[in-house]
Amino acid sequence: MKKLLIAMVVILLLAGCAQSNAAKTPTPEATPGANKSAASGASAQGYVTPAHYADLAFSASGRVAQVLVTEGDQVKAGQPLVKLQDASLKAALAAAQADLQRAQKGARPEEIAQAQASVDIAKAQLELAQANLDRFQNSTMGVQVTAAQAEVASAAADLQVAQSSYDALALGPGHGIPTDANVPGRGLGKYEELKREQLGITQADYQATQKKLMEAQVDAGMTLKSLQDNVEVAKAQLNAAQAQLDLTKAGSTPEQIDSLKARVAQAQAALDQATLVAPFDGAIAELDVNVGEIATPGNRIASIADATQWQVETDDLSEVDVVGVQPGANVSITVDALPGVTLQGTVASITPRSAIKRGDVTYTVNVTLNNPDPRLKWGMTAYVDVKGK
Repeated sequence: MKKLLIAMVVILLLAGCAQSNAAKTPTPEATPGANKSAASGASAQGYVTPAHYADLAFSASGRVAQVLVTEGDQVKAGQPLVKLQDASLKAALAAAQADLQRAQKGARPEEIAQAQASVDIAKAQLELAQANLDRFQNSTMGVQVTAAQAEVASAAADLQVAQSSYDALALGPGHGIPTDANVPGRGLGKYEELKREQLGITQADYQATQKKLMEAQVDAGMTLKSLQDNVEVAKAQLNAAQAQLDLTKAGSTPEQIDSLKARVAQAQAALDQATLVAPFDGAIAELDVNVGEIATPGNRIASIADATQWQVETDDLSEVDVVGVQPGANVSITVDALPGVTLQGTVASITPRSAIKRGDVTYTVNVTLNNPDPRLKWGMTAYVDVKGK
């Protein structure tokens, strides 16, 4: 028993010494920023993408008339892919082109003849309007007003006679007044009433003729004004017709030709926008449109990719790892879909601005594949091992 206690004490003493020695041995301190990737490169996950691809959309709205390709088709630059209904656009272009051709060729003989005919018609209308005015001023207008003036003069004479006859009543017998009309105490009686009635009638007649004269003058004035207006309108129409004839003979000005050329260019551009074409040689990677649908400006309906050159875009290269990566560095690439295959590539570019992904500060590195495998597909998961440079 005593030997066992002594053995236990020895073991405890040895353990304490070992612990003491371990505490005395200094532990190397980590140097801030020091890591393997900074010295020898970095590893990251990414996705396979074509080096050259584009999403396609119309710049104008319209109804889809034709879909000329399907997904996977190989196409050439400029090849039509999708067309919108364009009948009205073609008509607008044809009209613009026709107007430009007419302007450039100058007026045809029949156009000049038509413009000359318009001038001749306008001249005839002016002559007729002037003749109507002259005839009214020289005959009709004078006859109407003169007749009314004669009636006024006659009525004035009758009024003067009636007034004189009535005024004579105050002179008594011997001045055209019957003697039996002068009865003492009775006045002139019925004779005076008769004269007063006659005077009233002639006064009313005179006023009626004056009104008739005034109406004749007003009617004549209104008719005269209307006929004068007709002459002025006919003059304006003649001037316009003559100006059009002069322009037709002179032809279009350089400014007008330029304006018509611009109109043709605009119409052609509008028609071109109704057809979606391939911007470069490649394959249709995605197609999301059907005949009869309405295409809206900027809404992606197709994607095209050049599958002759591939790249990998990393997704999770951290700010610590990116400092060990430089453009031109060699890269080894493995793809989940191609087990046992290692591809080689080169760092093409590094985004200068970071992005926050899953809470980490990351940078995107684009790696160009030097020997792309024909089995690669857009979006495959890839792993890159960047070698130090």
